[in-house]
Amino acid sequence: MLKIKLLENQRSKIVVKNIIGSFFVKGLSILITLFLIPITVNLLDKEKYGIWLTLFSLVNWFSMMDVGIGNGFRNKFTEAVSVNDEAVAKQLMQTFYAAMGLISFGLLCIYCIIHPFLNWPSILNVSHNVGENLNLIVLSTVSLFCLQLYLKNISTVLLSLQKTSLSNFLIFLGNFFALLGIFVLNYFGKVNLFTIALVYMIAPNLVFIVTSVILFKGSLKQYSPFPIKIFKSRLQSLVGLGFKFFFIQITTIIMFSSDNFIISRLFGPGEVTPYNIAYRLFFTVYTCFIIVMGPFWSAFGEANTRKDKTWIVKSIKKLMLFWLFFSLAIVALYFLSGWIYHIWIGNIVKVDNHLSFQLALFAIILSWTAIFAYYLNGVGKIKVQLYISIFQCICNIPLAIFFAKTMNLNTAGIMLATNLNLLIPAVMLAYQSYLIINDKAIGVWNE
Repeated sequence: MLKIKLLENQRSKIVVKNIIGSFFVKGLSILITLFLIPITVNLLDKEKYGIWLTLFSLVNWFSMMDVGIGNGFRNKFTEAVSVNDEAVAKQLMQTFYAAMGLISFGLLCIYCIIHPFLNWPSILNVSHNVGENLNLIVLSTVSLFCLQLYLKNISTVLLSLQKTSLSNFLIFLGNFFALLGIFVLNYFGKVNLFTIALVYMIAPNLVFIVTSVILFKGSLKQYSPFPIKIFKSRLQSLVGLGFKFFFIQITTIIMFSSDNFIISRLFGPGEVTPYNIAYRLFFTVYTCFIIVMGPFWSAFGEANTRKDKTWIVKSIKKLMLFWLFFSLAIVALYFLSGWIYHIWIGNIVKVDNHLSFQLALFAIILSWTAIFAYYLNGVGKIKVQLYISIFQCICNIPLAIFFAKTMNLNTAGIMLATNLNLLIPAVMLAYQSYLIINDKAIGVWNE
């Protein structure tokens, strides 16, 4: 009993330590991101910034092309480390890096083959007098993003080791160096869509490279992925769980990242900017909730491995109480949003109040769902999520077009469609978590 209590206290201390560290680091990162938005809008213009946001959201789809191996690795590596099995942990690391290297290179090759047949100005509904070579910009961005898909493995490793605050620190550094790069571009008068895209993509890659070298030659030397090698049995364990995560990821990214593309097609790139500004405000506050949630994924997995359901139940109850206070803060933010937009952006962009309302609901519903999704992800029970995400993916785009265009709700209609879809996992994942914790789950509810 004493050993269990010590483990429980140790786990809680690690979670709290990561939450405090992440709030500080992520807070700085958020401030830099918020600072970057008005600067970039001013240096480009409303339309070009909208083009960049749309391109970035489309290219961001590539981050989901790890076929779920990253999340599969996170769960399996946490299990191996929690039982002090360094040999298995090392093999998982080698297999993870080898598989991600093949995936990243394969994606780059596929895009290079189809690139000559794509007309990006037409795809994004952009006038040809925009003054930028969009095809070259997309090719450069995709190439750097494929490299980032491989290099950011170090962030997944840190998350699996319950070092969430350090993982968030890497994001902060990437944003910080991007901000510095934009100031340098502006100083030398070299600001355009192409150079902005390069700075945004190169900055995090440099951070990931330096961090990987330092850690794998230092504190993580025993888990170094070199020499790169694929262990078939480890790959099967990663892919088995990973494929479920992959389909959840791909359907989720289509659901969320397609909004910018739909707006660009229906209303033009200029309307992407006010939508993204409102989205950034409420999603930034939602990020605060995810900072708290971040350490719990691996902690839930470790607690489940040790059969410590008491700690799991206590943690979920605390998170639900935190969600209640968080929701009240979101309501207050909604009523202050008009004033915040004015202080933050000025009169450059006008944001519709109905859009802000839908985004406030979005943050509240999504944060509630995250509590149970993180628990289920940590224990590897994700088949229900898989089925829900496929259904959402099929319904979201037609619903978004219906509300935005047919019902004349514009960009607020797109978020309304998303919120209606989010109500499904908000209820069903909470119910599944209840069944699993109380040993009542059978069939698909326990898979």
